[in-house]
Amino acid sequence: MEQRTRLIRLIHIGKRELGLDDETYRALLQRETGKDSCKNMLNNELDTVLRVMERQGFKRKKTSKPSQNKKRLSPKTQGQPTVISKIRALWITMAKDGVIRDGSEAALNAYVRRMTKNQTGRGVDNLAWCSAQEALNVIERLKRWQKRTKNELKH
Repeated sequence: MEQRTRLIRLIHIGKRELGLDDETYRALLQRETGKDSCKNMLNNELDTVLRVMERQGFKRKKTSKPSQNKKRLSPKTQGQPTVISKIRALWITMAKDGVIRDGSEAALNAYVRRMTKNQTGRGVDNLAWCSAQEALNVIERLKRWQKRTKNELKH
């Protein structure tokens, strides 16, 4: 992100977090830079305004980089584990073991769609929409797949 854009965003966040109304905010800008809008300021003037806001109590929050936020492979189970949550857990375990290349929810849904195809050629598009019988069939197929790959690794 461009430095200027980042500074303006931080100033606006500071305005909100300090609870400044528009009149007070514009007065602060005018007092510090002689300008009443961030749009008309240079980077060093924006930085000056930001430092004043920080002296008034605004604290910058460090944003974590996307690589630091580990993305969940699938949604967190709510309440008691169900067959569907067990399918997700098995899918994630198999992904971590290297049996499955893509451990994402989208890949799991694609697998479920293939495993639940009926005579019309359409399967269930989302794991959560599976009937009890379809979910049991999917988990049993996953178990057999996992067992098969474990046996292949032994030999």
